Amino acid sequence: MIGQIGANYGRMAKFEKAIEVAIACARLDVNARWDGLFGHEVELAERYVMQEPGEDLTTVIQEMAGSGVTCVITSIDEESLIAAMPALVEAGMAVIDVFTSGRDLRTTEVQTANLLVRLCPNDATIAAQYAEVSLGSTSDKAGPTGTVAYLSEDTLQGRSLLYELQQVLHPQGGSIVSEQFYAVGDFGDIGARVKKVLADPPALLVFNGGEEAAPFLSALHSATLDGGQRPEVEFPKRLAPAATIDYSQEPVAEDLVPGCLASATGFEPGDALTVPHENMMLNRSTEFLRTGYAYSQHGYDAFTMLCLAAQHALSVEGTALAAGLPAVLTGSEDCTDYEECRRVMKTALEAGGRATVAYTGRMGPLELGPHSDARTGQMREYTWSDANVMELGNPTGFEAA
Repeated sequence: MIGQIGANYGRMAKFEKAIEVAIACARLDVNARWDGLFGHEVELAERYVMQEPGEDLTTVIQEMAGSGVTCVITSIDEESLIAAMPALVEAGMAVIDVFTSGRDLRTTEVQTANLLVRLCPNDATIAAQYAEVSLGSTSDKAGPTGTVAYLSEDTLQGRSLLYELQQVLHPQGGSIVSEQFYAVGDFGDIGARVKKVLADPPALLVFNGGEEAAPFLSALHSATLDGGQRPEVEFPKRLAPAATIDYSQEPVAEDLVPGCLASATGFEPGDALTVPHENMMLNRSTEFLRTGYAYSQHGYDAFTMLCLAAQHALSVEGTALAAGLPAVLTGSEDCTDYEECRRVMKTALEAGGRATVAYTGRMGPLELGPHSDARTGQMREYTWSDANVMELGNPTGFEAA
């Protein structure tokens, strides 16, 4: 029995429905198409969705454990997952998190008992990519090489990413020339924020927030234009997944200056979206045509990986599942779906032996590092046209710094 905990506030809210649907579809595939696990259907506990920050999950986790849940898929914020880990450890549950990236979950103060696996690139990995852009800048319209302006929601993850950026930039002579934190859902005075960035123009601007990015970037672009409507100051911008939206389909579209997103690049974790995956999601809701599919690949693969880890370990106990999760990604036999991978392991068992698999699922190839965070994997980068239409995502690999 697999549990699931999501969140419907902050940056998680944008992705909640896609993750929920993808997990439900994976369950249908495993049970209806491929006859479950060990001769039984895999059960999926009712999804618990947090509605506000700071919610105590202890009772929720205890009730899951009491009903037979031995593993859980989470898509909640860093603070909530840190607070929930003692209860998860006490219950002996394996945890696959499809969302968090903050460093704080891997500090010595957070005891995970080796039960936590995270599927997305962490903040150190993303910071290294951002720093490379800034340190490689040669534009005479941008600020000094290695400088970064940083705007972020004031969250544990937002502070984590800033810290990781500083760790990369400072030894190489770079710096954060301005930082602006704001409360979730309260961006404040756009004009004042634009003025602060342009007071000391950077080589790169990092926007670690949500859809409030577009009005800000529109105002920023307008403020840089000369009498001929050409930008006098210009530097690249990097946007977080929650800000990686097709703004041309949003109500704000008519208020945006043409070309204001042309120098921006956003990203979503995961490999190129396949037609079967998109169709799977659209069969549940055509609304995904507008909202996108971010983190849905991770939700689907998390469910599948837990089933494969159980087959690998010949156990559904949480500790065995947690130990088996890295193993099903780096075995000797390549496979791309649950049935193909399971067949490899079952055939070997029937012959009196054992076989290991390297599952490459919807996310693309993934390998976990020594702390069970994603070490290598795939992500999609997005750009926008002069009409502020989001272009097709370009898949690229990442590797932990």
